[in-house]
Amino acid sequence: MAEPAVSVIIPLYNARDVIRDTVESVFAQSYHDYEIVVIDDGSTDGSGDLLRAYRDRLRYIRQSNGGVAHARNRGIAASGGRYIALMDHDDLWKPEKLAKQVAVLEEQPAVGMVVTDVAHIDRAGHPLNQIGPAYQPQQEFARLFVQGFVPTPSATLIRRTVLDVVGGFDEQFNSAGMDDHELWTRLGAATTIVGIAEPLTYHRNREIKAADIALGHRPLLIDKLMARFSHDPAKRRYLQREKAFYLADQGKYFIKRGLRREGRTVLLQGLKLSLGEGKSWRAAWRCLSRLVRSY
Repeated sequence: MAEPAVSVIIPLYNARDVIRDTVESVFAQSYHDYEIVVIDDGSTDGSGDLLRAYRDRLRYIRQSNGGVAHARNRGIAASGGRYIALMDHDDLWKPEKLAKQVAVLEEQPAVGMVVTDVAHIDRAGHPLNQIGPAYQPQQEFARLFVQGFVPTPSATLIRRTVLDVVGGFDEQFNSAGMDDHELWTRLGAATTIVGIAEPLTYHRNREIKAADIALGHRPLLIDKLMARFSHDPAKRRYLQREKAFYLADQGKYFIKRGLRREGRTVLLQGLKLSLGEGKSWRAAWRCLSRLVRSY
């Protein structure tokens, strides 16, 4: 049998309350030439059991917990479509989402990724009346690294041949967060990205990442981008400012946990960086104010 045109990759971890709605929103697509590959990343809440009723309509692979980047990569490797549609386990699609994205890739061979605008919904699926445009050149990260786009994983459709060139998700990001940002920078440097200015993707605001996870991934992303882009003065300045803001947040994190000496050391590092190569009065003030309040 011929491979499907689109492979929908869903990493699953403890989403028993929403996974059926997510899968049903794929089944409701007006475009039908797709496969669904679900990678259960060691769920402990019985999420996978809820998918038994769909086993004839999707591929289900269970693995021990290895993080969302590893789960996505495994799903991509196990799939066969020429286009890869990423889908988070708690998001939803409008019925015409895939059809409109596939049409763009079919009509424009030079385009490697197409993204849609995103409508935000709450835990229960109710609209929050917030629309996130995919194209946001006013955001410095997007402008410098991703051609002005701010992709959300569930809003993307990626040409497999492009992923084969740039590689998949970096599995050093072993928990959710920043792994997608790092991949977008590689895609942005390698191919053309276009957006569909319609909110065809619903992003569910269901999970709040632990502060230590976000703090752990921010310097990892900064260091990786610095290694690749430090020769570009504008990108280097941006990354140094981001590092100063990170140090301000890390210092606050330490101080809140009673590690005052460590926190003050980090805040002083951030202050020096923000007044030096970072050239950011905002970052400097954040470091200084938190340093003063620590006494």
